[in-house]
Amino acid sequence: MTQYSKLIEKVIEAGDMAAENQKSVRRNFKPDGSVLTETDLAIDQLLSDTLKELFPDANIVSEENPRDLFPDRKLTFALDPIDGTDAYSQGMPGWCVALGILNEQLIPVGGIIYAPRWGTDRERGVLLTALPDQEVRYNGSPLKMDADAKRQKQCLQMMISSKLHRTFDLSLYPGKLRSIGSSILHLTALLLHPGVTEVLLAPCFIWDIAAAHAIIERKGFQVSYLNGKAIDYSVLIHRKKAAGHIVAGTNDSISALRSYFTEKQ
Repeated sequence: MTQYSKLIEKVIEAGDMAAENQKSVRRNFKPDGSVLTETDLAIDQLLSDTLKELFPDANIVSEENPRDLFPDRKLTFALDPIDGTDAYSQGMPGWCVALGILNEQLIPVGGIIYAPRWGTDRERGVLLTALPDQEVRYNGSPLKMDADAKRQKQCLQMMISSKLHRTFDLSLYPGKLRSIGSSILHLTALLLHPGVTEVLLAPCFIWDIAAAHAIIERKGFQVSYLNGKAIDYSVLIHRKKAAGHIVAGTNDSISALRSYFTEKQ
């Protein structure tokens, strides 16, 4: 079994543990007001220990446990033990375990995402994997959905962060708006849900986007700041919030999307 195969198994183990714990989880709060559960911490420990064992020379950037970073490491992992902790802590299904893989140039080159309570497969949920230099797989099989399949569709449905109504006037958008509580699942909705054609996210952290960025870009979708600038992960690796709102979709859908929003004063 390869290192990555073992890692995928541990991510599945972590997600299954979270699903089992969900019915009895207790909500706690960080100093910034965001939700934290004991399961977040347990998964952080499990997957961090696994990464140290399998990839001892890699950097680990985790939401729940700040660590020292070392320059010029060939791999950096961005770990979100539970992306969508608020939804998770309330018994909702829109959450996942996410692990992004970045190369020496800090470019997202792979991701492992497991959402055991999402999707149409009641037994397996959703497992998306894109290992470096390998194809995207959905629950073990090659994923067919890509940007070409949605190139003729514009502004049908958009996944948005839950607080975007505070920043933008969304009234001109001609499609439907959806929010489920997980930035990672918002981004992967482009691959998983046929009606979703765009994603707009509030500024977030590396662990909120890296895994999904690598996966959807591999399938031909674009990910950038709303102003068109590329996301610089060499900044985000230092636990800095993204410099602006993040948009994802096809080139055409993103171009159309920019014309529908005005920022509130």
